[in-house]
Amino acid sequence: MSGVAPMTPAKDRLVHMLGITGQKVTYEQARALLDHPDPGVRLTLAGRDDLEPEILYFLARDPDTTVRRAIAVNHATPLKASLVLAKDSDDDVRVDLADRVGRLVPGLTQDQQATAWRTIHQVLNLLARDQLPRVRKALAEALKALPDAPHDIVLMLAMDTEASVANPVLEFSPVLTDEDLQAIIEASPMTAQLAAISRRINVGEEVSNAIVGTGNVDAITSLLKNPSAQIREETLDAIIDAAPRQASWHEPLVHRPGLSSRAALRIAEFVADSFIQKLSARADINPETVAALGKMVRDKLRRDEGKGLAPDDPHAALNPEALRIAERQADTLAGNGKLTPQFVLGGAGDGATPLVVAALARLADLPVNAVAEVVRTASAKGMLAIAWAGDFSAEDAVQLQLKVARVTPDAVIRPRAGGGFDCTEAELEWQLDMFKDLARNKAASPA
Repeated sequence: MSGVAPMTPAKDRLVHMLGITGQKVTYEQARALLDHPDPGVRLTLAGRDDLEPEILYFLARDPDTTVRRAIAVNHATPLKASLVLAKDSDDDVRVDLADRVGRLVPGLTQDQQATAWRTIHQVLNLLARDQLPRVRKALAEALKALPDAPHDIVLMLAMDTEASVANPVLEFSPVLTDEDLQAIIEASPMTAQLAAISRRINVGEEVSNAIVGTGNVDAITSLLKNPSAQIREETLDAIIDAAPRQASWHEPLVHRPGLSSRAALRIAEFVADSFIQKLSARADINPETVAALGKMVRDKLRRDEGKGLAPDDPHAALNPEALRIAERQADTLAGNGKLTPQFVLGGAGDGATPLVVAALARLADLPVNAVAEVVRTASAKGMLAIAWAGDFSAEDAVQLQLKVARVTPDAVIRPRAGGGFDCTEAELEWQLDMFKDLARNKAASPA
């Protein structure tokens, strides 16, 4: 028996049933078993790869699910049968088919593609439109890395509303162009889809710019962590402008490849001392910048010691230098049209950061020191007046009192019944004048 390949269990069973000895099952023998009452017999038949295509096509309509699943994964199953299985009522059959058909695409020869492509495309189209996300996900996983996967099918999967379907192709498919990705970004997908695009190898500059333009914190974090992502200087500047209030961006910014000296010094203005030291240790930072970074650390430590600022003091960051830096950042954001009430409210949850104070001052047309005084004194009426002057709603003013001025909940001034600020305009104007005078007097008094 040497040199004779061992028979598979499927063949063993049929050999026993039919009384044959290692011969191929004939068409007549297989045809006689198609209606066999034992599903196990039909299942054995469905697992063979040496049957006529007509037999496998017939089994694709078998009443037993396990038989149809066996046909779905059988690499010898004809494409016509795959069209039948793509409409199968059983979810598992369609999932199995999606996995197999996806793997079938790269194995086709040029001649096979020419003759069978239309049918394969029909099958893929049916699976990509399947109402069950699990089926579409299986297809996406099977197609995600294929360079010759059909573009329209991959694009359909990439625009799927289910993240589990879209993400595999968004992150890995070489078929998607930068134009495709920009269109998907402009369609405002959820965070998970944006983050998947951010993780792609060699994200292009235009795609990176589009991601940053969404303002999505998690997606921008993923982009910064992606060393192969191409981010042009203007785009990185926009990230740095907003970075002081986004702690999750600090470390990836510090480790970002190809940082210019200017960018490194800007980042050092707001990150922790430990991150400035990491910037200084980078091999691609020139000696002059390293010296400047070292001086920044020493000066910062000296200032903090001199002012006796406690690390846990929420207002410790509102020192004159920090506010000056924040004012420049607010100016840049305003110039880019990104300084809005929504921007401030998004940063309010991070506490009374200098950028939030500077942004409020700019929106309300107030001196930044006046807004800082409102925050330092935890004035509910003062923050209400700032919100009014900055065109925030009365509901927004509640959040600013709680999250920026840190007013206690029982002291918060809430909207009047029916909406609106629960104060007269004269009272609000008086509050603004009072805090402007307070800031002016403090600036004029000797230290």
